[in-house]
Amino acid sequence: MIQQEFLKHFKKTLDDNFAIVEKKNADYSTDNEAFLNFKACEAFNIPVETGLIVRMCDKMSRISNLMNKEAAVKDESVLDTLQDLANYATILKVYLEHEKKK
Repeated sequence: MIQQEFLKHFKKTLDDNFAIVEKKNADYSTDNEAFLNFKACEAFNIPVETGLIVRMCDKMSRISNLMNKEAAVKDESVLDTLQDLANYATILKVYLEHEKKK
């Protein structure tokens, strides 16, 4: 793959990831609290950051398993799971930046 193709594909992946986050955030949050579903961890004395890291670990385990076998759930491939992992990492980054501003 040449660099131009790589960059084009990389940008499309980021755009696709944004579209997924946009839709899921609309389902899991409110206009006043973008991190609503992640803050639910706090009800169990689990910091938001830890909750996100646990979700990322779940995705890493799934990726590791799917690298060796086909997914039983057909609409959650290794590529989908990689998108989820990238999105959770980005959400954690945004959350940490937001908290730092407080």
